[in-house]
Amino acid sequence: MLEAAISRRSVWVEKTPGHIHHTRQILETIPGARFIVVTRDGRDVVTSLGQRYEGDFDRAFQRWVADSKASMLCVERGGGMLWRYEDFIESPALSIERLCRFMDVAFDPAILDYHQHPVVWGRERKVRTPHSARRLAQVNQPITDYRGGWRSKLPADVASRFEAGEAQELMAYFGYC
Repeated sequence: MLEAAISRRSVWVEKTPGHIHHTRQILETIPGARFIVVTRDGRDVVTSLGQRYEGDFDRAFQRWVADSKASMLCVERGGGMLWRYEDFIESPALSIERLCRFMDVAFDPAILDYHQHPVVWGRERKVRTPHSARRLAQVNQPITDYRGGWRSKLPADVASRFEAGEAQELMAYFGYC
């Protein structure tokens, strides 16, 4: 964050999901910062995290709940734009154009051709784990539809948690009910 403040760039993007829990501190460091609050069907998120956590779907579910609550607070406080993965898959150009408007950046349709110019940056320059290798591959692949994978990969007892209580409320808030 300090690097962003010092750089004096008009646009700085940071994508670490855990930073959703630190938006107040970010705003203290970078007054006027805006947040793109990325969301995705919680069942797909928990499926992905559960695989990353070596089958610990309870840990994945708890993380999704905590991250989703923080995301909801960020949107409700203002200064944040809710951006749904599913909307992006349905209409990539429209979705990216909306992001660009929010960031006050000119939209160029060539943005969608990013995969034709692969990049390697930061800590990802050295593939340290299977997760970092997957991440590096993902950022350079064409737009890929990963919706609905939970139907065949998420244990039924975990999937049922999304049908009631707090999880159902969060799913409804983000438009997944």
